[in-house]
Amino acid sequence: MKKMATNLNFEKFAQEAHEYVNELAQNLGHPEEKERVLIIWRSVMHNIRDRIHFGESFQVMDPLPMIFKGIYVENWKFSEKPPKDFDTIEGFKNEVKAMQKRYGEQDFPWEKPTEDIISITVDSLKRYLSESQLQHLKDQMPKEVKELMA
Repeated sequence: MKKMATNLNFEKFAQEAHEYVNELAQNLGHPEEKERVLIIWRSVMHNIRDRIHFGESFQVMDPLPMIFKGIYVENWKFSEKPPKDFDTIEGFKNEVKAMQKRYGEQDFPWEKPTEDIISITVDSLKRYLSESQLQHLKDQMPKEVKELMA
């Protein structure tokens, strides 16, 4: 049986994910809280994913590190129309907070307002998404949320 050549390098995937989480944890002001940082990332990104068009999600997901692609698609359900419909910053914040709780985050003192945490998390995508990709993502968000993401 002939072996197929693959480009799968799990150590590289893990290293890339660690570097990204470390940088995001540092930017959020809690470099020692990597598990909580992952909960934040998942909460913010799942709410964005569930607010934008299905096809756009593939554009967002494509350049992400392999491990984050998996986190992004976790529990994702196909829907022609995005299932989330928040139109305000307050609605987005409430969705993120609810998801944090669902994923195990209970009243951690982030020392930053939720708006800043969302903004820093979205800003971290610059590591993988081009300015035009980020702008296209932001353009699909409600006006208040788009301003927060700017």
